Amino acid sequence: REALEAISDMIEEKGWGKRTVNYKLRDWLISRQRYWGTPIPIIYCDKCGIVPVPEDELPVVLPEDVVFGTGGNPLSTSESFVNTSCPKCNGPAKRETDTMDTFVDSSWYFLRYASPKEEKKMFNEEADYWMPVDQYIGGIEHAVLHLMYARFIQKVLRDLGMTKYGEPFERLLTQGMVIKDGAKMSKSLGNVVDPDEIIQKYGSDTARLFILFAALPEKELDWSDQGVNGSYRFLQKFYSLTEHELSSPDETLPQDLSMKERYLLSITNRAIRDVAELIDRYRFSTAITEIMEVVNSVARNIENVKPAVRRYIVERLALMLAPFTPHICEEIWEKLGHSSFISLARWPEAEEALIDEKVEAAERLIQQTRSDIATVKDLLNLEKISKISIIIADEWKHVFAEKFKEISSDTRNGSEIIKQLMAEDTLRKHGREVASLVPKLLKDPSKVPLQVVGTKTEKEVLEEARPDLEKEFSCVVEIISEGDSSHQKARQAMPGKPAIVIE
Repeated sequence: REALEAISDMIEEKGWGKRTVNYKLRDWLISRQRYWGTPIPIIYCDKCGIVPVPEDELPVVLPEDVVFGTGGNPLSTSESFVNTSCPKCNGPAKRETDTMDTFVDSSWYFLRYASPKEEKKMFNEEADYWMPVDQYIGGIEHAVLHLMYARFIQKVLRDLGMTKYGEPFERLLTQGMVIKDGAKMSKSLGNVVDPDEIIQKYGSDTARLFILFAALPEKELDWSDQGVNGSYRFLQKFYSLTEHELSSPDETLPQDLSMKERYLLSITNRAIRDVAELIDRYRFSTAITEIMEVVNSVARNIENVKPAVRRYIVERLALMLAPFTPHICEEIWEKLGHSSFISLARWPEAEEALIDEKVEAAERLIQQTRSDIATVKDLLNLEKISKISIIIADEWKHVFAEKFKEISSDTRNGSEIIKQLMAEDTLRKHGREVASLVPKLLKDPSKVPLQVVGTKTEKEVLEEARPDLEKEFSCVVEIISEGDSSHQKARQAMPGKPAIVIE
C-alpha cells in the first residue's frame, strides 16, 4: 500500500498523471429468460416505442398460464400476459417477457421481512425499527455482485426517502466454498457429497461437527472422508466419558484435588471462557479445537479423576458442544439426570478461581518430558530401557528464565538484557552461562517456558507423574536435580525442559 502511494506521488510530481478513484462498479445485466423472477416492467409499442409500466400499476404479477419445456422464454407462452395496451396511446402493445435476476429481489428482501403484512408498498416505515441487519451471512461467490448491489439498492432507497439507513448490514460474514477432489463442489462436476448418506452412516451431529471444525466459515472447506470419520470418532470418545462413574447432580467438587484434577478443571474453565468469545466471533473451528483438547485430556486421565470432577467437566463439555452437536448433547444431558433440554440450559460460567496457570504449566512439563523421552529412545534405537533419569534445572535457571521474559519484553538488545540480568546477585554467580543462554533464547524464544514454576514445583509434578512414566516406558524413573547429578548432560536442563538420560 505504501509503495502504491509513493508511485502515485512520483507520477503526480512528474506531471504524468493524477490520482483518481476507481470504484470498480460495472453494469449489471439483470434480464433473465426464465419464469421465476420479477417481470421487467417495460412495454413495447409500435407507435410510442419503449414505455415503462406506470408506477400505480406496479408490481407486474407473474402469469400462471405459462407453458414450460418449449425451449424459449416461459413468459412468451402466455398471451394474456404478453398482449396489453400502451400506457401512453392506449394502442395494442406487448410486454417484456424477460424477468429480473433474482439478486434484484434478494438485494432488499430483508426490508420485506421486517414488514411482512404490508400490502400496498414494498415495505413500510416499521422496517426501520429492525434495520440495519445485525449480522448477514452469505456465500463468497456472492461477494462481488449480490452483496455489493444490496448496498447499492439500499442507498437508492435511502435517497428516495423510503428508509433512513444507507447501509443494509452492520456485520457481514462471507462463507467460503466447499472443495472436493481439488475442485469446487458442484453438480456439473459430479463431485457433490450427499448429506443424507453421511447422516445415515454417521448421524447429523458428525456432519455438523466436521463442517464447522474443518475450516473457519470464511475459508474454503476441503471435504475429506477421513475428516468425517475423525469427527465421528471424537464424538464416540466424548460419549464414552459418560460410561464412567459420575457423582450425583447435587454433589460439589471435593477439596482434596490432585494435580491432575486441578489441571483438568483449569483447562475446562479456560475453555468455557475462550469458547464463548470464539463463538461470538464466529471462530467455530478454533472453539471446537479447544473443546477437543479438553475432551482428549479428560479421556486420557478419566480413571484417575474423582466422580464429582468427572460430572463437573462432562456437564460443561456437553453445554459447550451443544450448539455444534445438539443431538448427542441432549442424550448426554438426559443421561446426567437433567429433566429439561440442554438447548434451554444457560451457558456455563467460567470459574476464574479454578483457572491455574501454574498447574497448566506443570502438565505441559509432563507432556514435554514424555515426548522428549520418546524422542531420545527413538534416536538411540533402544528396544528395552532399564532406567530413565529426568534431571531438573537448578533454581538459578528458573530465576534467569523469569527475568529474561520480563526484560526481553521491553528490549531485544542482547547486551542490554545481559547487563540487567547481571544486576541480580543469584545470576551474577553464573555470568558465563547467562551470557551463553541469552543469544540462544533471543534466537528461539520458544525455548522459554510460558510459565516458570520453579525447581521445587517441577520436581513435585514429575514425582507425581513418575508412576505413570514408569508404567508407560516399563523401567525405573529417577527424578533428580541438576546440582545432584554428575552426568554431563545435566547442564542441558532448562526450566520446562529437563535433561533426559536413558540407560
